[in-house]
Amino acid sequence: MRPIEIYRTCHSVTLTRRKPVFDLKKTCSQPWQCNCQEGWGGLFCDQDLNYCTNHKPCANGATCTNTGQGSYTCTCRPGFGGTNCELETNECDSNPCKNGGSCNDLENDYSCTCPQGFYGKNCEIIAMTCADGPCFNGGTCVETMTGGYTCRCPPSYTGSNCEKKLDRCSNRPCLNGGECLDLGQSILCRCQAGFTGANCQINIDDCASSPCQNAGTCQDGVNDYTCSCTLGYTGKNCSVRSDACGVRPCQNGGTCFTHFTGPVCQCPKGFMGPSCEFTLQPSFKPALRQTSQPSSATLTISCILAILVLVLVAGIIFLRRRRRLQGRKQLSDIAVYNDLETVNNLGGSEREAFLSPNGLFKISNSTARLSLSLCPDGRSGYRHNPVESSLARGDRQDFMWRDEASLGSGAGLR
Repeated sequence: MRPIEIYRTCHSVTLTRRKPVFDLKKTCSQPWQCNCQEGWGGLFCDQDLNYCTNHKPCANGATCTNTGQGSYTCTCRPGFGGTNCELETNECDSNPCKNGGSCNDLENDYSCTCPQGFYGKNCEIIAMTCADGPCFNGGTCVETMTGGYTCRCPPSYTGSNCEKKLDRCSNRPCLNGGECLDLGQSILCRCQAGFTGANCQINIDDCASSPCQNAGTCQDGVNDYTCSCTLGYTGKNCSVRSDACGVRPCQNGGTCFTHFTGPVCQCPKGFMGPSCEFTLQPSFKPALRQTSQPSSATLTISCILAILVLVLVAGIIFLRRRRRLQGRKQLSDIAVYNDLETVNNLGGSEREAFLSPNGLFKISNSTARLSLSLCPDGRSGYRHNPVESSLARGDRQDFMWRDEASLGSGAGLR
């Protein structure tokens, strides 16, 4: 049976992500059974089996080999690389030229331009005499006794043939971002702003000029400074007078006043604190709470006053009782004095008769201590100082009576 053309009965398509696309790479004798053309395969004949022939992906004369449905491999020529051999290899990347020779890239090859004193594929062969001009960069060639030579290099070059330039800036002698300039025999550091010194190692003191005004404190930075201003001043150099109340530090309706120590807040009733941020008492029934719960300071003061009053009253009572006792004592002393005077004025028999009924005294001619009992329990308040008395002196007997409390002062009654 002859195959039927695709436009008549074969509706096989090449599938894509969004919609099917009809092509002419296949025919079919039955629906959904495709007969693929040469170089194509797969259920819908959408697999390119001869990718190298149809697309020729390999460049620069590379050989293409089909490796499967829609895949291939490129075998590159020397000097090329990449998936499709599209990249040319630079043979000079490996620095094949020695002793300062310059490399020229060729197709799959390179060539070296050798300096004086060297030759060979890679300039690896050194000339053996000064006639070959082995010294570079102005070096002076000197023949040696052994048939060789030495090169005396200028200050900026080194190496056996003066082929290496001295890079004095390679060790980065300039600090803090300074730029190094090689001057040949020396270097020069071009310093960043804010630094100085041979190697830019010194930070310039930006506070040396005292930029901070009004007693502000200066802190040095890198090409800059910072001023810590005193209270009442602000700005880069503390030159601007600041309003301490400008930031509105007082809360809860407090009134701000500018003081030399800073802003001062006058708080409304019911608030306290540096910024009136604390509530002094609750808003409901403040008077009742204050009355029912007095403060500890009030209780302390009340206790102290009560103690002082008690001490004062006790002192008054003590003084009054003392005065009363002293008055009674004086009256008793007067009465005793009168009685003693009476006894002294009486004769012997009358005196004995006056004293005996009461049993107060006992009189003898010898030295005796007479006591006068003034209390109901027999205790004596007065004592007779022992005095030798004799009835032979006369009818009148002298007695010396002394208050026990006044013996030390020498006062007495006679």
